[in-house]
Amino acid sequence: MPKILRERNVVKKDWRKVKLRIALCYPNVYAAGMTSLATHLLYYLFNRRDDVACERVFYEANEVPYSLESRQPLSRFDIVAFSLQFEVDYTHAVEMLLRSGIPPLAAERRRPWVIAGGPCAMENPFPMLPFVDVFLIGDLEPVCDSLLDALIQAKSQTELDSLLGEVFFLSGRNKAQRAIISNLDEAPHSTCQVLPEPPYPSTMEPAFGRSLLVEVSRGCNRRCNFCLTSYQNSPCRERSLTTLENIIDEGVYCTGVEKIALIASGITDYSQFGSLINSILSRGLHLSIPALRADLADLSILEMISQGGQRTLTLAPEAGSQGLRDILAKGIPDIDFNNIMEAAIKSGFNMFKLYFLIGLPTETEEDITAISKFSKNLQKISPQRHRLHVSVSPFIPKPHTPFQWFGLTPLPILKKRLSKLKKELRVGRMKLDLANPRWSVIQSALSKGTSDLAPLILAVAQEGRQTAGTWFHAAKELGINLETLATKQLSTQDSLPWEILDVGIERNTLLRRFRKLA
Repeated sequence: MPKILRERNVVKKDWRKVKLRIALCYPNVYAAGMTSLATHLLYYLFNRRDDVACERVFYEANEVPYSLESRQPLSRFDIVAFSLQFEVDYTHAVEMLLRSGIPPLAAERRRPWVIAGGPCAMENPFPMLPFVDVFLIGDLEPVCDSLLDALIQAKSQTELDSLLGEVFFLSGRNKAQRAIISNLDEAPHSTCQVLPEPPYPSTMEPAFGRSLLVEVSRGCNRRCNFCLTSYQNSPCRERSLTTLENIIDEGVYCTGVEKIALIASGITDYSQFGSLINSILSRGLHLSIPALRADLADLSILEMISQGGQRTLTLAPEAGSQGLRDILAKGIPDIDFNNIMEAAIKSGFNMFKLYFLIGLPTETEEDITAISKFSKNLQKISPQRHRLHVSVSPFIPKPHTPFQWFGLTPLPILKKRLSKLKKELRVGRMKLDLANPRWSVIQSALSKGTSDLAPLILAVAQEGRQTAGTWFHAAKELGINLETLATKQLSTQDSLPWEILDVGIERNTLLRRFRKLA
């Protein structure tokens, strides 16, 4: 990362005038971190306090991490705060501590304190527990001030533990309850977002380019059986149209952008979806929208989206066969995918992305063939000048979902099925993106692992280079069989480690759904 990076809306504070200095760390590269709404929200929530200075730090391979705002090393901060979005970034987080001269293990460290939050913290904090002093479980907004007050007041770890409420998970506690903001209209939203200003296009450019990130809703009520967000972040909460319009107006004024990137787990479920798009267009703005559901009630909205400058339609069938989609509780029929494709083509879309999962429970060879047939059928619908991008990833069973008791499909089977798809779909205008199944083994092991995996995370971090080979070699040296951990079927009779976290979903609810599938 260049030492000098032009950005707009950066917050720089005089360290002599604050009581707490926080390094907000995203354990991946700058472009990924600045694409994350969490980075912008946390930066705003911490810096809105006059007695707190928060500066951003991103991961760069083989580099000592420094904050962007004042080029300070992590060791000079009071708090190192990690946003854990993906399991494979665990080693990046630990490596950032190592390269900063900070003891990575909490038991060997006095200060700075290391705190962490994000989807992975709420999913299963145990693999990272030996490295982290405090995990936040759930939404930060309702507990932000109490957290900051505790971090300022506490003089020791024991005192900090006593000051923190039940939504924080610590090594000395045996339970935690999710913090939740029930009314998004009352929740703060970052409007003066930091906007990188490199020459575009650039490797520093966030995924949405020069855009204002706007969170429309949080959570999802669809309850697809495989989806972590739907279960650990329920119920779905919406912002009103008026609130969103105010956020957009203020955000455009502060950033000067001309494009709005709408953020939501299920954007088409937003109760005023059409009105929101129309409001954005009436302001002369462009827009970016994530994946749409194929069973979109009003296909004419596609014309409005196209008017906003978006030409790529992203769909997530997840499975090629109707039967398997039913098992996932995402039972959208093929005809709906055909209809939305045809409507999108008429509306001016020219790029189409499809996301599939393989290795799903009850999956057969016929289901793999169905992915090929499904994709080729949609390719036939599109004109010759249009491209179809098909992405296929192995399914990772996640905690707090009905699929948590399943194990990962064994690696030889995943390789065979990916090879089959590669042979059948390397055709014509179709671009095929197949995930490396070895990474799926690693991710699955971390997703449902315990603190026993901490030595492995540390060993990989010490290597300074993260490849799948590095993980497997380090695991072998430590006597850990990643494939055994990843593919292990869990018993419904046993208590699961992460069940000490109350994320708002009853175990019996998950069991009922699981038993319909097993």
